[in-house]
Amino acid sequence: MKNKLSLCKQFLASNFSNIFFLLSPLATFIVVEILEYGGSDSKCLWPNQLAFWANILFYYGIFLLFRAITGRPRFTIVFLNFVFLVFGICNHYSIQIRNEPIVPWDLYAVGTAAEALNGFQWTIPLEIIICSIACLIWWAITIKFMHFPKQKLRTRAGSFGLSAVMLTGFVLFASVGSGNFYISAWRQVTANRKNGMALNFAINMDALFVEAPSDYSKENASTILSSVSKEDETASANDVQPNIIAVMDETFSDLSILGDLGLENTDDVMPFVHSLSGQPNTITGQLVVPAFGGGTCNSEYEFLTSNSYAFFKSGSYPMLQYVHNNTESMASVLKQQGYNTIGLHPYYGSGWARNKAYPLMGFDKFLDIDSFDDATTKYLRRYVSDESSFNKVIDLYNQNKEKSDNPLFLFNVTIQNHCGYDTVYDNFPENVNFQFDSLYPYTKQYLSLIQESDKQIKNLVDYFSKVDEPTIIVLFGDHMPYIENSFYNHLTRGSSKTTSEIELDQHTVPFFIWANYDIDTSDYANIGRISANYLGPVTMKVAGAKLSDYEEYVYSLMEKYPVISSSGCINNKGIYVPLDMAASDLHDYKIVQYQYVFDNADKILSQANKSAGSGSK
Repeated sequence: MKNKLSLCKQFLASNFSNIFFLLSPLATFIVVEILEYGGSDSKCLWPNQLAFWANILFYYGIFLLFRAITGRPRFTIVFLNFVFLVFGICNHYSIQIRNEPIVPWDLYAVGTAAEALNGFQWTIPLEIIICSIACLIWWAITIKFMHFPKQKLRTRAGSFGLSAVMLTGFVLFASVGSGNFYISAWRQVTANRKNGMALNFAINMDALFVEAPSDYSKENASTILSSVSKEDETASANDVQPNIIAVMDETFSDLSILGDLGLENTDDVMPFVHSLSGQPNTITGQLVVPAFGGGTCNSEYEFLTSNSYAFFKSGSYPMLQYVHNNTESMASVLKQQGYNTIGLHPYYGSGWARNKAYPLMGFDKFLDIDSFDDATTKYLRRYVSDESSFNKVIDLYNQNKEKSDNPLFLFNVTIQNHCGYDTVYDNFPENVNFQFDSLYPYTKQYLSLIQESDKQIKNLVDYFSKVDEPTIIVLFGDHMPYIENSFYNHLTRGSSKTTSEIELDQHTVPFFIWANYDIDTSDYANIGRISANYLGPVTMKVAGAKLSDYEEYVYSLMEKYPVISSSGCINNKGIYVPLDMAASDLHDYKIVQYQYVFDNADKILSQANKSAGSGSK
């Protein structure tokens, strides 16, 4: 027995470094999963789960491959452990900030994320501290005590072959075997916990290659479109063509729909917007948007294109991923009817690739922060204020009036209320008080910003109420804010609504359509809650503009499903319907949308010819 123990000790002593190397991929895997939410409910860490072994294949395959390539085991341990530590920390903050893990299509938005988070003040949770210290200790042990013999070519070839087998197995699990794992396009956090970050990331790779619906064809899409009765083209020939000022106000939302805000020194933080309800020539309602806490471009994409985010993978960014050619939008349709079209955003034009996407969607011009005069532009915190953004809107309106007889369609995406809310600024007093506001400093700053936005929205409406040209203003928010989760829990505590209904409420923001002339609002007196894909067609109907065939089709769906959202649907009886239960009713919409997004070569050629023809006049 003593001899056996002695032999065992000798074996461990002589192979300790190799054993340590073999433990490193497992340790790295555990660190990555602990970084997500402490790892306590990460099913992928349980060896009795298939996801555990799939992830093991990935981590061991990567470590063996890197060792085979470099021939340096110690460097492999330290470098890959560091890389995955950083990736795990990024994944942690991704979930904290936007309730979405890192997914493949986030690579399209790296630049935007860097710009948006510039100056953001981070908190460092306990799991990041513990995992970082553990990794530092692991690296120190590796560098100080691990000694590996020179990696012979034969050894490296063996590592490479074993790595190839493991990574092939992992790819097979993530592709042809993906049906064995939890897949949810709209519950990516849950999928991450069940599958593990590496496996879930790989499973989502298929979203970069969008498949057509099983019964898709152009002919089928055309048949669906033709089933909708079209407006008489001469019906609005003598109607006015009003200017259309569209404003997507950054993070403009009404948190009171979730519960009592407990306001103390004011009755309402958006009294003007609320006062518009029931006013003449005004339509007010609630808008269900695809974004929450971030992902602004998805809300503007739905508004501009009438496409529904419900048919895309959760966490994707269609405006970045799919707008690479001429794309029909509200701007391009109005442009064909004689409108001058301008996009405006008082921040970097590269954000969400607007400087590339807007011209492709039919905007004559896209203006960003460079178009604002430093001497006259007012900042709140570190962003251009809504006051300055709206003043720019007014300037552009007046320039259009002076230089052109054509009506103006202007889409302004503001920036004032952008997160984060964790720094107190000398140039912005936080005037809103509410119960327990000392516990929720993010929320206090946010509500104070909304109060300021409401004042500037009033000023914008007041200005256009005095102009002679018929003008419509449509305004909506892009999403609710990234504030303390505990405040959201405070608002919804005791609610009789289901978790799914609360989630839908958290994707709901206010909107209004206001006109400085007489418009027919009778069809929209009880509009209530609609999804953002309908707001463009509704605005165009109110303005008397002609809708495209696609917009007419989407508009026709509002009668049966006023809300179509990845968070769920609402039918014409006001009943919440999970998206998967409404899928059969929405299948035709999915077919037509696929044609407009992914199979639109004929439409692109047609638009190009129209543009060339107009340019030669």
